[in-house]
Amino acid sequence: MNNPPLQNESEELRKFREEWRAEVRRRNGVESVTRSENTETSDWSASLNVFSTSSGPATSGYATSIATVHTPPTSFHVSTAPPLSQVSSLAVSIYREAVIHEQRGELEEALYLYRSAFRRDANVDILFEREEMLGAIMAQQIAPVSSANAETFDSSTLTPKVILAGNGFTMDDLSKKLENTLAMQNTKAAVSPAEHGVTASRSLNSILNNFPRDLVFEPKDEEDSVPFNLLPDEMIVYILKILDASSVERFASVNRKARVVSLDVSIWRKLAKETYKPPQIPVLPDGSSSLEYLSKQYLYDYRRLYIEHPRIRLDGVYIAVCHYIRPGLSENSWVNVNHLITYHRYLRFFSNGQVISLLTNEEQPPAHVIPLLKPTLRGLKGLLFGNWHLSGNTVVLSNLIDASSRSLTYIDFSSPTSVAHLLSQSTMPRGDADAPPSHSSHSHHAHGYGHGHAADPSIPTIRYIFTMHLTLLSRPLGRWNKMDIVSYDTVKLETGEASPVALKHERPFWFSKVRSYALS
Repeated sequence: MNNPPLQNESEELRKFREEWRAEVRRRNGVESVTRSENTETSDWSASLNVFSTSSGPATSGYATSIATVHTPPTSFHVSTAPPLSQVSSLAVSIYREAVIHEQRGELEEALYLYRSAFRRDANVDILFEREEMLGAIMAQQIAPVSSANAETFDSSTLTPKVILAGNGFTMDDLSKKLENTLAMQNTKAAVSPAEHGVTASRSLNSILNNFPRDLVFEPKDEEDSVPFNLLPDEMIVYILKILDASSVERFASVNRKARVVSLDVSIWRKLAKETYKPPQIPVLPDGSSSLEYLSKQYLYDYRRLYIEHPRIRLDGVYIAVCHYIRPGLSENSWVNVNHLITYHRYLRFFSNGQVISLLTNEEQPPAHVIPLLKPTLRGLKGLLFGNWHLSGNTVVLSNLIDASSRSLTYIDFSSPTSVAHLLSQSTMPRGDADAPPSHSSHSHHAHGYGHGHAADPSIPTIRYIFTMHLTLLSRPLGRWNKMDIVSYDTVKLETGEASPVALKHERPFWFSKVRSYALS
């Protein structure tokens, strides 16, 4: 039974009821507006999904992954895109700079910029992904046009033919809105010839655009002359081709003129061809090198290829300094004696695919060992010779044979034929040959061979070989100066059985450049 309405309700109750109704109406109005905005955003996202697929990664390595974008039709409508506010636009720009810093390995700067961007807009990562998706669509439209007209380049080809629906939203507005996206910058850098006639990556391209047209070598004292200006650029480039990459970059740091000259394509093409050949890169099934395929991946930016693609450094040695604590003996029961034991692992790589692995204790310091790491080295305990190749960023060491015996002095381990002959004439003995060699993390390598009934009695019978897998890293970008051991196994030749070697105190290998190695 319903209660009848109050005839004489108080003024306070009536006022409260009116305020409550007004609040309900206000909330309903906000929710309806929010629903309409969400509908517009979902419609906009749906329009983008027409041209996107999640079947593969994007062509550029962004911190935020973007789906691979198919080439859209020649006309599509983007007028429904909700425009970014000034604050959101600034946040997206800061976020984009953070992504670039992260790609360069500058993590401190990247972290600072990420925090700054999220403070301005909590959804900046979603907005960034949307902008990059649009940029990727435009980049896909630009690529076919620019590749077909690479010889007769025209800056107008960088504007795709897109018909926009809506009032007051033109192609120029969309181009300005998306010209700073990473996909558009990558495409423009690859398509457009640089102003100074050199090829540069995205990070350098923005710097080169701010350089004056006519550059010269300027003296420290204005009254002095600069004879270097008398040399034509072609002669300077010819000289730079003789130098190594680090020397070229040191010259480039002199001034802006040096930087521009050092970016000549022929310099870095020569360095890339001299560096990236087997076993640095795999051999294709037809027997040819895969350098051409790599060049296409990096849009023929050979300097970027040389910096960003993994490579083994041959001008030095990789050293792992390892420590462990061993308890000692003390005559005083109140005193505990511990010994800090230090040992070193060395890896030296050669261009012919040969590698030297050496394990030494603290009695042999690196200054004494490094000059000895040559193909003629024999007779050191813990010495191994083998082969290496690089697959992606994985370093594979195979056929590591103990060369500590002086009876192997005349064996040429750099020759695959000699190594195969050495292994083929080994006859597997019985008895103690069945026990695998003992390799503790700090003990020297066991010999891995015994004197059996081989064709030549003076040659020890090889019973075991070793294999090692390492991950090649770069700290910072472009150095390729660190290796982490992934696995280390001993392989019994008679059965092919592999047994892991216990590694308890191992540390990463770090690269150390050796001048005498570079000269050799």
